[in-house]
Amino acid sequence: MLLAIMLPILAASATAGVPLTLEEATARARTASPRLLAAQSDALAAAETASQARSRRFGAIDLVGAYNHYESDRLVRPMAIDLFKNPAGGFSQLPWDADQLHYGIAWQIPLLSGGALTEGQKIARLGSDSAASTAAFTKAEVRFAVRAAYRNALVLTHAQGAAEAYVAALTRDAADADLKVRLGTWASVDAEKVRFALAGAQAEREGLRAQGRAAQAALAALMGDEPSPSGYVLEDVPDEKTPPEGPPVDPATALAKRADLAAVQSQARAVERREALAKKSFGPDVAVTGSWLGNRGLSLGDSLPTYEIAVVVKVPLFDGGGRLAGLRQARAARAAADERLRGKRLEVAAQVEDAGARLDAAEAQLEAGKTQRALGAEVARVEKLKLDQGTGKIEDYLTAQAQQLRGETAYWQGLYALQTAWDYFEFVTGGGQQP
Repeated sequence: MLLAIMLPILAASATAGVPLTLEEATARARTASPRLLAAQSDALAAAETASQARSRRFGAIDLVGAYNHYESDRLVRPMAIDLFKNPAGGFSQLPWDADQLHYGIAWQIPLLSGGALTEGQKIARLGSDSAASTAAFTKAEVRFAVRAAYRNALVLTHAQGAAEAYVAALTRDAADADLKVRLGTWASVDAEKVRFALAGAQAEREGLRAQGRAAQAALAALMGDEPSPSGYVLEDVPDEKTPPEGPPVDPATALAKRADLAAVQSQARAVERREALAKKSFGPDVAVTGSWLGNRGLSLGDSLPTYEIAVVVKVPLFDGGGRLAGLRQARAARAAADERLRGKRLEVAAQVEDAGARLDAAEAQLEAGKTQRALGAEVARVEKLKLDQGTGKIEDYLTAQAQQLRGETAYWQGLYALQTAWDYFEFVTGGGQQP
């Protein structure tokens, strides 16, 4: 008996959804959204690229070593005058060996590099700035998307609840209609009208359930979760806000705060520096190089050290026109980047205007939803009374029931549309987008 009691309870708990608030969904998206994590990793990689570019200015020091085996004895170290200062003299007294070991250090310090060091460092830093701005924008974008998805799922949850109540009411009405037909107070055609409306309501309810599952799956994906068959139990967010009077924000403010615009600006500046690099590539390369080597023949006793210091100058003369083509390509790329930046500024300005319009429209939608909700419930009540008293028509009653469902859904749509419009307003005006 205990098992029979507990099994339904356990089954219900297994299928119950996971409670989830709006703020919890936002926090989970910040820590697990694949898009956001990828953007943050890109920013970290770009920062390390900038560090790598900066390190090239300091040159490089390497440990070197080689073991050589020759077919016959060869000089262990390069020919030099001091080898002949041996009192024994003669070539036979020089350090010959077929098995040799060479080891030591080598270094290179760049002095001039045709702009590759200076401009490369600037380009890498601008790339890092662009990636950081993109990550900040992605964070704000994911925040807006997950909150909008949460509210969309809430709208569908309330729509499903209204549809369930509508189906339940029509189910009762269908039973009453059958009874009245048997008693002879209703024509059978009126009962058919109720059953027709019931079938449509049931189909609409199933459609809303399917939409709700899709909305919850989209919400789970934004949070970095796998879709769950049981879904989430969402918490209402009944806060209502009023749009400000007049223009909500100066577009110039959004231009200064939008992280995606800052990313495009950094990209445009990086393209500008690439043009400067293309110009500087016609200049010389100068570097100081050196090495210290120990040279040992395995059959000889001592190591014979050598060192070298050199100033290497490379002046480009001819490369088949490659540098000229690179300069022309850099100029064309800069023109394209300038146009992309101008287009982005226009896009941001248009989005600011759109955000203000959305706030006004959402406020009107909410007021209409409140009116439809109240009137729909009242009209349905009155038509039900008239029908019970025998003075109403079944068609009017069924129409009123459908309008009540639409009114309930319209209220929640208006409420969450206004909240989402506020989130969109904050998003497009640069709220929380500083890297």
